[in-house]
Amino acid sequence: MSEDGLLGRLYKNGEIIVEEGTRSRTMYVIQSGKVNVVKNEGGMETILASLGEGDIFGEMSLFDASPRSATVKAIGETRVLVIEHEGLLKKIKMDPTLAFRIIKQMSQRIRDLNSRLSAAQRTINQANNILQQLNKNKDISIEDLDTNLHSE
Repeated sequence: MSEDGLLGRLYKNGEIIVEEGTRSRTMYVIQSGKVNVVKNEGGMETILASLGEGDIFGEMSLFDASPRSATVKAIGETRVLVIEHEGLLKKIKMDPTLAFRIIKQMSQRIRDLNSRLSAAQRTINQANNILQQLNKNKDISIEDLDTNLHSE
């Protein structure tokens, strides 16, 4: 780690950069390459985001001490700049616009998540409508069978 709290690091394809559930006060800036942000639930891995050069991740850990919410894996050879909490504070003192850029990226992620959440809610509503219609059709079919059985 350099005296300004910054460290460049190279990761190989598939290498885990950040692991879900761990604690750290570190954020990362992708200098080259790509990463996938993934969530593992019930043995099934879901890609939450794919990030590339200039993108940041791990920034939430700088604002709270909660465990990491997802795992981040390198896709191909990926170089990242590692920024420790104290180093970031020093950088922001020297360049206050850095905080604004971080907030801007976080805001864009929230917008993207809101859009994905809205699309998921629409899909759930459509599935519920289909299930309700199928349930009505089932009830009608049962009534028809009952009527036919009693009319004979």
